[in-house]
Amino acid sequence: MESILKFMPGMRSFLETNLWCSFRHRIALRRQRRENSNFTGFQRLPTQFDALAGPVVEYVYNGGLARSLKIAVLGCSNGAEAYSVASVLRLRHPKLDFSVRACDINPRIIDKAVTGTYFPETEIFNNRHITDEFVMSTFDIESGRYCVKADIRGRVRFSVDDVLDEAMVARMEAADIVYAQNFLFHLSPGDAARAFENICRLGSKKSVFFIDGMDLPLRQNLTRRHHLTPLDYKIDEIHSEARWARAVGWPCQYWGLEPFSTTRRDWRQRYATIFLRSDE
Repeated sequence: MESILKFMPGMRSFLETNLWCSFRHRIALRRQRRENSNFTGFQRLPTQFDALAGPVVEYVYNGGLARSLKIAVLGCSNGAEAYSVASVLRLRHPKLDFSVRACDINPRIIDKAVTGTYFPETEIFNNRHITDEFVMSTFDIESGRYCVKADIRGRVRFSVDDVLDEAMVARMEAADIVYAQNFLFHLSPGDAARAFENICRLGSKKSVFFIDGMDLPLRQNLTRRHHLTPLDYKIDEIHSEARWARAVGWPCQYWGLEPFSTTRRDWRQRYATIFLRSDE
């Protein structure tokens, strides 16, 4: 449709307006077929990890925590995010007692995650945000392959599980921090809403949810419905990092991510990727 309209007088500039792009993306959300993807990366959103090591840990531990910190990573793919979480916490909070439980629906990709071994070009340096400090603190290099350090691997357990399965919650156990990123937008809106219910059930009474990679209107509505409060920490920077790989899909692909804007009254709820649940 755009290929025809852009040749009409005055239409080229209109096709670049926020009004048209928002309309075009709504069409993509409703009509495009959703397809699963295993694409992921280490230290994918660096500012998110700054939030994890700073205000998120502070929030969870406010008032004390008499047990090990429990973290769940859903849709973990090849393990990059789960290992990144463990590496960042180990580096910045060396005395912190924590464990990570990660799952994915794909048995083959879980087998890959368990090995903790990666090719540098395609599985580590496919992320331009990754830092030398992170690489050095996370991997040992063996025969040209990068192996996650043993003390980081020891913090993470992997399993095959389906976020749409209600029994997943019991198998994973309640978590203080829940990651559910970059797979919900590959589900139909109905399945994404079902998955979100299980995600919320997985969180403890006082918990934090990391939710990037979900249809923005749906995330906005569901986080509000579940009384999740957006963490007001560098929302614009995190959104900008998330757009690095997804901006090329805006507005014509369902996975494309719209530009950040504070003109919306509810912009924090719409653009935040980290949400807090209160124990009150």
